[in-house]
This record gives sequence, structure tokens and C-alpha cells, in this order.
Amino acid sequence: MDDARRSGGTTVVRQERSERTRARLIRASSTVFDAVGYERAALTAISDLAEVSKGALSFHFAAKADLARAVQAEACAVSGARLAELARQEGPGLDLAIAMTHDLVRLMDTDVVVRAGARLAQEIDTPGDPSLHCHVNWLGALFQALHRARVDGTLTEDAEVGAATALLMSLVVSAAAMSRLPSGPPGEYGPLGGLRGGPQWLTRMLDLVRPTLAAT
Repeated sequence: MDDARRSGGTTVVRQERSERTRARLIRASSTVFDAVGYERAALTAISDLAEVSKGALSFHFAAKADLARAVQAEACAVSGARLAELARQEGPGLDLAIAMTHDLVRLMDTDVVVRAGARLAQEIDTPGDPSLHCHVNWLGALFQALHRARVDGTLTEDAEVGAATALLMSLVVSAAAMSRLPSGPPGEYGPLGGLRGGPQWLTRMLDLVRPTLAAT
């Protein structure tokens, strides 16, 4: 009995160690993919950043494509959980859709896994599966929120739900892209002066867009 317990305890410890190693590899892969993209990402750089051997990397992920899929899946899981949490809240549909855009941009600004997952969806061939393709995941959530807005009357009748979904999605992607541009004191870069980070860009853009979507 004691031997069986010791064996079981050892198995649990090994599983926990394996899970921690896998998590470090996903995090390190996200950092590298975010910095240099899929094509330029080197497995050596990933293993060094994760502080694991190449053998340990190969044990968990047979190829770079497997690492990319794991990053995409984690990014969709993290962002999808947040969108689902928002969707369960009561309130006007348009407010929900706007809140979703803010949270998505905030996640991409602060979570390297989500940011890398979104980048990979644009750089490598990705199935239209919401559990792997962040943009498909986000489009679905935004569409449902705007459909609620159509039903509750907070979305203007002049706006088609699909087009409104595409518009908000484009703001999310654009805000994330703008956050990578240089910024400085007002006036130094013209319209870019003084703005730092995707959330600031999104707020500015929504100030222009929201009046065209809101019912009056």
C-alpha cells in the first residue's frame, strides 16, 4: 500500500512538473512570436527563454507549428472566457459590444499570449475554428452582442448587424496595430503625439464611431 501511494504521489509530481514546463513553453513561445513573428521564431530562442532543454521542448511539442497551435488555443481560451463573462451580464447590447472591444484591446495590450495568438491567426493558415482562430472567436461574440442591441433597440436601425460587427472588429485590430507605432509629446508626431497603448487609441476611435451606431 505504501509503495502504491509513493508511486501515485510521484506520478502527480511529474504531471505537475510537466504542466508547468508546458505552460512556460507556451509563454515563451508567445513572447517570441509576438516579437518576431512565426517565420522568424527560432525554437532555440523559445527553449532558452523558457529555460528548458531542447529535448524537453521536443517532448511537449514536436514542431514549431504545434507550439503555434498551443499559443492560439490558449489565447482563444483566455479571451473567450472574458467575452463569455461579459455576455452573461445584463444591460444594453450596444454597451456590451463596446465593453467587449475595450476588453479585447486591453488584453492585447497586457497579455502577450492573447497578442501572439491574434498575430498568429494573421500569419499562418488557421482553421475557422473559434477555439483556435481568435478573430473568428471575437467576431462571433461581437455579432451576438450587436444582435442583442438590435433586439433591445440600442443599435440604430440604419446599421446592419454584420457590418457593425466588422466595424467594431476593425477598431480592435486597428487599435492594437496603432499601439505599436511610435508616440511622443503632442505635436511631435502630428496626430500620433501623446497617445500610448491600444486602449487610448480605441477610446479616441470609438468617440467617432459610437454616435453612428447608437439609436437616437
